[in-house]
Amino acid sequence: MPIKLMAASRRRPGLTRAEYQRYLEFYHGTIARRERFRIRSYVQNHVIDGAFGVLEDATHQQVCERDAVVELQFDSFRDMLETLEPATPSAASQDGRFFADERTNVIVMAEEEEIPVPAPVPAFNPGLGIVQGVGALKVLLYIMRADEVFREDYYQYLREAHEHALQQSSYAREQLRRCVLNVRCRANDNDAAARKHFKMVDPPVYDLVMTQWYDTIEQAGAFRQYFEALRSYPRVFANWSKSFYLYTRQVVIIRDTPES
Repeated sequence: MPIKLMAASRRRPGLTRAEYQRYLEFYHGTIARRERFRIRSYVQNHVIDGAFGVLEDATHQQVCERDAVVELQFDSFRDMLETLEPATPSAASQDGRFFADERTNVIVMAEEEEIPVPAPVPAFNPGLGIVQGVGALKVLLYIMRADEVFREDYYQYLREAHEHALQQSSYAREQLRRCVLNVRCRANDNDAAARKHFKMVDPPVYDLVMTQWYDTIEQAGAFRQYFEALRSYPRVFANWSKSFYLYTRQVVIIRDTPES
């Protein structure tokens, strides 16, 4: 069963965001290509902007800074373990301290679920998408489940809220090109290898990360309209004070050309 590992991090002290992202792409990314192990694909999402919590909060309730989210895809859970815990320690696992505040890393082991959208990206999309089938603006929405809501109910309510949000946000209906739910899988309950590799301490648990694509950064307002409509759904399912979203630029590190 394919599995995706998403890791959100922020830069270590003393680095600008530009320095952090340059190191992540050109140095850490090069290490990943050389030490590929069992990685099927590796995508970095460099943060342009984002927001944490909601306007009603007087102060932030968690770490309120993320500079990139990396997505590692594997063909199986075993492949992921062999990559994170190789017989000989990997250079990639030792490299994080040079650019990231590792204690605050957040990981999600997830399975992808594609959600149809009213206006998917057209086949002819010159200059708007970095790769075929996606737009140039990628939004990652981390939605914290409310403590009083069971996991299964949370997923049901979120899907209902998504439909509600699309009905209420005309710009998102027209401009949202693709939507993927990254649903936290049960394998996340056995994440010792990931914790050791990414060196995080008491990370928050996110049961879902929604990914959305738009053609350009100028369409970020369509997402904001969608987000406010999502929050207006009457059923309680999320802790919005501990949720956050990131506007990102996608950088492909490892992706093989399909054989057919």
